[in-house]
Amino acid sequence: MSVDFSQTYLYKMHRLTNSLDQAFDTALRQHSGIGLSQFTLLLAVKQHQPATQSTIARFLDISPAAVSRQVEVAVKNGWIKIVHKDNDQRTHQLRVTTNGKETIQQGTEQLENHVFNIFADDDHQASLMEHIETLQRNIDSLDKK
Repeated sequence: MSVDFSQTYLYKMHRLTNSLDQAFDTALRQHSGIGLSQFTLLLAVKQHQPATQSTIARFLDISPAAVSRQVEVAVKNGWIKIVHKDNDQRTHQLRVTTNGKETIQQGTEQLENHVFNIFADDDHQASLMEHIETLQRNIDSLDKK
């Protein structure tokens, strides 16, 4: 018996996540001058600030090395600043700059105007969010088995 891979949950979820990432990245780059990975970094730092790189790595579920590379780019772009905790040069925390906050605002507006508006109906948005959260909880529970 042969299974058509293109009709499996695995393939459809893979395509969906790739398509969403591409749509978000394209909209952000075209309208806000930032890519999706940098945008999610900014959002994570803003939510947890003052944040350590290890906190951001855990939150975004990416490697500390990936966070370090992303932070380096964000600092060069003026979106994030590194502050040393209690004048200890070994311990540093991340904060979003004013420029970074403006970039977050602009990126959020662009995503809402160019991507999320396909779910303009509030009932569909609520239903979609509920399904996404259920799917994530179910996937998270697989890790605990």
